[in-house]
Parts: sequence; C-alpha cells; structure tokens
Amino acid sequence: MAVKSNGKGGATGKRGVAIEEAHNRIKNMIYLNQLAPGQKIIYSDLSKRINTSVTPVIQALNRLEANGFVNYIPNKGYFVGEITQEEAIELYEAREALETYIIPQVIQNITKSAIEEIKALFRKYNREAAGGPNRKIILVDARFHLKLAEYSGNDIINAMLSDIYEKLYLKYRPEYLAAPQMREVSAEHRKILDALGRGDAQTAIETTIKHIAASKERITSALQYRQETGFYQ
Repeated sequence: MAVKSNGKGGATGKRGVAIEEAHNRIKNMIYLNQLAPGQKIIYSDLSKRINTSVTPVIQALNRLEANGFVNYIPNKGYFVGEITQEEAIELYEAREALETYIIPQVIQNITKSAIEEIKALFRKYNREAAGGPNRKIILVDARFHLKLAEYSGNDIINAMLSDIYEKLYLKYRPEYLAAPQMREVSAEHRKILDALGRGDAQTAIETTIKHIAASKERITSALQYRQETGFYQ
C-alpha cells in the first residue's frame, strides 16, 4: 500500500527515495552477479558504484538483510547472501507444492500461441547453456517457470512463486550448474512442455515433480560438496 505524503519533511522524502534507489540498484547488482553470493560488501566502494552517499547504502542493506538477501556479521560487516542447504530444500518444496497445484489451471487456460511463447524461452535457455554456466541461464530458467505459472490465472500463487524464485536465484551461483546438468534441465523442460501441449495434466505433474526434485538434488549436492571441500563441483 502506498504511503501518502503529509506535505511535510521534504528532506525525509528525498532520503526515502535515495534509499529506495540504492536498494533497487544493489538488488539488481546481485541479480547480475556484479555482487556475488558470499562477497563482502564495502560501503565506500558500493556508494561510488551506484553514485550515492554511504548512508542510503547502509539503510538499503538493512532492508536487504531483513529480506535475507544479505547477511550482517558483527565486526565484519555485510556479505551478499548465499543459499544454505536447509533454505534450498524449503524453497524447492514450496515450488513443488505450488507449481504442481496450478498445472490443471494452466492446461485449461494455455493457448497454442502461449505454448510457442514459452518454447521461445526454452530455446533461449538452450542458447545460453551452449556458452557454459552463467547468470543468464538461471534467470531464463526462472522466466520459463514463471511464464507457465502466469497461465494459472492465480495472482496470489504467481506472487508467491515470484518471491520464491527471487529468494532462490539471487543467492544461486552459476557454479552450481555443470554442462551435463544444463542438458538435463533442458530435457526436463521439454517434457513438461510436451505434456502441457497434449493437455496431459497427470504427466505434467509427475514430470514437474521429478524436475524440481532433480534441481533440488543438484543444488544440495553442490552445497554439500562446497561445505566439505571449500570448492564447487
């Protein structure tokens, strides 16, 4: 809900705008991997990069911490959030519950032109994957699933899924995906699309469950390996 101005405190209003702009700029930098998961955030450096003073940067980081996108460690400062195994498991479980629930509605509402639009995202994923693991692949994958969800017509679930993907992929490292895994994801996407195109809800649900379970296994295995060795697979 928008907060109305009371006509007072112009400086306060400007400060709020500066904080909002800093928040959005920092969040976008995390999206683009210009600030990588686990990276220490240097206030002075960040304020120069987004062309603002340190104060709105710190206040923006407070907001991002509240949403779990950055972490504050006493006497060390802020670090870009990095997903944990427990968080990953919970997010993928939420994905499975929501994405399988809406499949009958998606099949009821989706059109041939919509299928073609989603196939374009499928092809884009494959083009990005040809260049090896990178941040764009992660974002295209999210767009693929969120575009499918749009056709459920359920705005509340769509908003919940958007929030889940944001929490998941803002902290997701491209290193979690290797070339064979990207090919697996592509094959899984194709099976989901084929089932939706046929109007086969049961197969689409079963395939989605397998796809999300495989994705969960990929990331939790990578996180476990990192925890044990200090390296990515």
